[in-house]
Amino acid sequence: MNNKFGYSIAATIVAGVLAFGVATIVRQSHGSADAPCVGGGVTHKVTIRNDKADPAQTTAKRCDTLTITNKDAITREIAFGNHDHHVAYDGVEEKELRQGDSVTVTLDQTGEFHFHDHIHDEVEGYFTVTH
Repeated sequence: MNNKFGYSIAATIVAGVLAFGVATIVRQSHGSADAPCVGGGVTHKVTIRNDKADPAQTTAKRCDTLTITNKDAITREIAFGNHDHHVAYDGVEEKELRQGDSVTVTLDQTGEFHFHDHIHDEVEGYFTVTH
């Protein structure tokens, strides 16, 4: 009888922990970070010149924007995420930038992110988005 009671308590505890974990995950994935950005924030600018992104690291707040401009004479294929594992950021996974062209994304996701030139992946930069 004690074993059945012990198993019952253990099962109740496990079910409670799982329910709490699922509720926590749901709250995190549907928190304020998922709310649409309205109004304008600060515009952060990155310039690609002489095969380098300047600045190489940008720190911004959620709902700011990031504009990447290519000043080099060669066309850049700007991609988000690691090389060969691109992920879309603000709907942009990859964007061709000829000399003078820019791409602007709204920083709607918090965390640390990476962008690079898909053709010349040594040209890269990072951005951190906080609440």
